[in-house]
Amino acid sequence: MPKDMLSLKDFTREDLEDILQRAAYFKKNDGKIFSSLQGKNIAISFWEPSTRTRLSFELAVQKLGGRVINLNPRISSEEKGENMEDTVSTLASLGAHALIFRHSIPGYIQKISRNIGMPLISGGEGCYQHPTQALLDIFTLREKGVKLEQTMVIMVGDILHSRVARSHFFALPLYGAGLTLVAPPVLLPPELVPPGSGYSYHLEEVLPQGDVIYLLRVQKERQSKGLLSSLDEYAAVYGLNEKRLALLKKDAFLMHPGPVNVGIEISFKALKMLESFPTRKVLFQEQVQNGVYVRMAVLDTFVAGRVI
Repeated sequence: MPKDMLSLKDFTREDLEDILQRAAYFKKNDGKIFSSLQGKNIAISFWEPSTRTRLSFELAVQKLGGRVINLNPRISSEEKGENMEDTVSTLASLGAHALIFRHSIPGYIQKISRNIGMPLISGGEGCYQHPTQALLDIFTLREKGVKLEQTMVIMVGDILHSRVARSHFFALPLYGAGLTLVAPPVLLPPELVPPGSGYSYHLEEVLPQGDVIYLLRVQKERQSKGLLSSLDEYAAVYGLNEKRLALLKKDAFLMHPGPVNVGIEISFKALKMLESFPTRKVLFQEQVQNGVYVRMAVLDTFVAGRVI
């Protein structure tokens, strides 16, 4: 098992299975008092905005009996010129046992990780990877009884800027799942498509093949180059609307890493129609809930090292 969780390409399926089994244990025993992080200080510093990931990591630390050290980069000594390696080293010197981070610059943390003794755990890194999101997605699907080796995932949206997609480029093949990427050409250059995966620029052609439809957020904050002519046009061509719902398999699941741009990735009417189905196929909230247990398992593995 690597020292840090930065990229899923560093992990074997056996490594991921160990983490997911721990997550299942924590979920099954939710409500019990855990102490594997008792006496441990876990630093959390996000250089980019986050709600779900940050809060679920904080809850995970608390549920394991640890203490959270919140570092706000906007009021840290980095504003005075201190580099990030010095900041992380200072956290370690102050007694932090791990750092959970989110940063906008891909690969920046990897450059300093070899000089830092404590585990570094990614909460999302620019357009690079978001390993715990991919793990909680797999956990959620397996909990629903999905056999990943027999599953086709259709991933739709801002592939170019998606760290979630890049983590799944490694995670899904490990579990034998198929993957087809769909986006406008400007957000899906062919050279980005990983070996063994398919791609299309026509959503209607591939929707009927999907066992899981994974909608990615259109990252408006990363559209400074104006790659999309308009969000309305994107929604018209690539958004999941009521008409396109008719193309889905009746037992297809719908996923999204959040936050959902209702009216862009999925129309309000389509979302309400899906939520009204007798058997729940929209997994957005299950993904959020399971994020806590998966991140508990990651912390238990990398910081506590406790055998369950």
